[in-house]
Amino acid sequence: MSEEVRLQELIAQKEAQNRLLQAENERQSQEIKLLKEKIDLLLRRLFGSKSEKLDAAQLELLLKDLELGKAAASAEKAEATPNVEALKPVARASAKKQRRERWPKDLPVEQEVIEPTEVRDNPEALRCIGEELTEMLDFQPAKFFRRQIIRRKFVRRDEAELAPVIAPLPESLQQRCIAAPGLLAQVIVSKYCDHLPLYRQEQIYWDRHQVWLPRQSMARWIQLASEWLKPIYRQIKDQMMRGSYIQVDETPIRYLDPGNGKTGQGICGWPIDRVKMCSSSGTRHERRSVWIN
Repeated sequence: MSEEVRLQELIAQKEAQNRLLQAENERQSQEIKLLKEKIDLLLRRLFGSKSEKLDAAQLELLLKDLELGKAAASAEKAEATPNVEALKPVARASAKKQRRERWPKDLPVEQEVIEPTEVRDNPEALRCIGEELTEMLDFQPAKFFRRQIIRRKFVRRDEAELAPVIAPLPESLQQRCIAAPGLLAQVIVSKYCDHLPLYRQEQIYWDRHQVWLPRQSMARWIQLASEWLKPIYRQIKDQMMRGSYIQVDETPIRYLDPGNGKTGQGICGWPIDRVKMCSSSGTRHERRSVWIN
């Protein structure tokens, strides 16, 4: 009889343990669900669009439900719980620590050795035991130079009556065009990348280098270069149009309208950007821009 009582007590203990484990399982399931909702809210707040972002007070009110069923939570879990307002300052601090390199490692180096007067006067009397290095960043302004292409003519020694042999001229934008590829690249980059108009380039080249390049000539060079660059433009455009998601935006531009006393407005073109979608945590843009006239 005592054996039967002992078995009943053991069964009761097991049932009590099962009930405790079941309650703990339900509590952990609820905690996991709340944590998933919390992560989703954090992602929406940090990476979502402006319309989807939540106010900090609303987010804290929603996250208070996480404390349900966690009255006996340990201090380690409380410290591990991320704080929404504390995330941004930490990210900013870590971003500030990542300092950008001042110059590339393969930047050319020009060394200047300065010897003391005593060494220059009597170099045999002193022995070098070391050196001190002081490094500074210098800049050499751009300069113009005349590039002369010399094509020598040759005739055959045994057939002097034949026409002379001469190498052909390299291809250029236009016959008798004085703009070399380097000068043409400088004009285009200054105008479209550095936003330097042609009339200002004309003034700079004359004031600093005493080289006269009329803006009309530079405008003609740019027009000729655009014809040469059309195959590249078409290739970029074809790649853009094959994208799965394309953004289009009209670009208004003001232009002079003499006689009316005001400026007119026109459309310069449509910059098209292809966007690459990635994970559900956000959208990462893969910028590919092209102008369609």
